[in-house]
Amino acid sequence: MKSYLKFLLLLSFSTQLFASSDWNEKDLSEIYKYVDESGFNGAILVSHQEKLIVEEYLGFADSEKTTVLTRQHLFSPGSVGKEFTTVGIMMLEDQGLLSYEDKVSKFLTELPEWAKNVTIHQILNHTSGFPKIKWKKNISTTDAIKQILNSEGLFEPGNGYQYSNLNVVTRALVIEALTEVPFSAFMYDNIFEPAKIKDSYQQLTQKDTSTKKVVGDYPTYLNGVTVYVTPIDLMKFENALTSNLLIPFADVQTKLDGDELSGQNNRALYDFGSFSKDSMGTLLRWKHDGSNPSHHTLKFHDFENDLVIIIMSSDGNKSTLYKIKEKIVERLAALAD
Repeated sequence: MKSYLKFLLLLSFSTQLFASSDWNEKDLSEIYKYVDESGFNGAILVSHQEKLIVEEYLGFADSEKTTVLTRQHLFSPGSVGKEFTTVGIMMLEDQGLLSYEDKVSKFLTELPEWAKNVTIHQILNHTSGFPKIKWKKNISTTDAIKQILNSEGLFEPGNGYQYSNLNVVTRALVIEALTEVPFSAFMYDNIFEPAKIKDSYQQLTQKDTSTKKVVGDYPTYLNGVTVYVTPIDLMKFENALTSNLLIPFADVQTKLDGDELSGQNNRALYDFGSFSKDSMGTLLRWKHDGSNPSHHTLKFHDFENDLVIIIMSSDGNKSTLYKIKEKIVERLAALAD
């Protein structure tokens, strides 16, 4: 109960940034009631103008419910973690070290014959023809490479769409081949350190498993895929990504439009989730979610109001994250009127 009351007080304090009128805690009763009754186990963070105004950890990190969640605990971001390999490739393109039209085989020479014409662009937008990854417990990068080498193309590269983590592993391998350093080291030096991300990491072997991981993930050890982050680190990454700290954000925005093959409305061309723009083409907001399998993540950015919401959970209910986000947005919008 104290944790929920703290959440209420934090959120009521944050309204000073959005409205000058007096604040009544009863106005938050709907959010409070939903969070209390939904069985939510996770973290809720809200920032405004890159200032953290809500940071709350609700529930436990272990199945026995003896270890209370803290800001040091790690969640799997699921598909949201694909942004790290996406940004890594875009950094190398920005530096002139590769082109989106380069063949992947320029860097990885042992691809199957059908994949020799797959381009960097196609592993970024999932039109390479690589099939879905075949999951198994404790799957390793070596297992994924074998799947790549033994794969048969689902379609001619560029002529279809298949969302596949084999594309993500391939991105990490390209980065390693080009930079001659492990992807985890590249990610730390070029993304984590500039963004002041301190606790997140890539898990490649069982020895890498952190005691700070929240229970509920699926055990994998895949290069570029198996990343664990704290919610506060994910917030730092979002703020760094959208403030030109990593790559020009204008470059990122050029890789939103153009998806014609996935059949998904407003899906970003590269792995940045989905987005919406106004009639003038101005980016209004974007969101990205991910799962693994009981861990769920929602990253939402409202550019009009300079508002970021990060919600991560381990209770297995993805819809809860969206409902919490919607209630927070609705309440803050009402306060601004």
